[in-house]
Amino acid sequence: MSFLLGAFGKLAAGRRVRDLQARMMRVQSRLRRATRQVETMSKMIETQKKMELNQITAYAQQANAMLPSLLGSRIPGMSPELLARFTGGAGFNNTPLTEEQQVQYGNFTMAMSQIKAGNEMSLAQMKQQIEEKYENMNDMMLEPLKQEQDMLQTEKDSLESQLQIAQADYDACKQMEKADAKNLKPEYTAG
Repeated sequence: MSFLLGAFGKLAAGRRVRDLQARMMRVQSRLRRATRQVETMSKMIETQKKMELNQITAYAQQANAMLPSLLGSRIPGMSPELLARFTGGAGFNNTPLTEEQQVQYGNFTMAMSQIKAGNEMSLAQMKQQIEEKYENMNDMMLEPLKQEQDMLQTEKDSLESQLQIAQADYDACKQMEKADAKNLKPEYTAG
């Protein structure tokens, strides 16, 4: 009787092992796909963020480079030679500045520092906005993928433990069948 119990138990446990292995393969496939999607999305978001930050920094550098000539053209009485002298460009000489030129230089440097400070503050705000934009994009696009990845990992872990139990049941039933098969063999005695 225990031979039949072992045989049927082995059959049922074997079917359960195969079912669990099939489910495990599907879950592993979905998990690999989800992991690739998370990596791809993460790289894409990070690349776009770096690109925007680099662009905004380049624009700020370009604006700062153009600032002296732009500002010099707006200060009344500022000649190109005087502007070049204030900025250390061509035409720089060591002759002392007149009083009027010193006032212009003071106005020029004060205006430059104020505009540069304003530009730096604007740049910092724009960078913060970009960081927040990509943080939100992370939450909206990447978090659902990460949650799916976590769910699949949990399911995979659960299936692994179920598979171990089913395999142990299969092995136990196989041993039971094998042990009781010895009892079914007819014994021939010489008589």
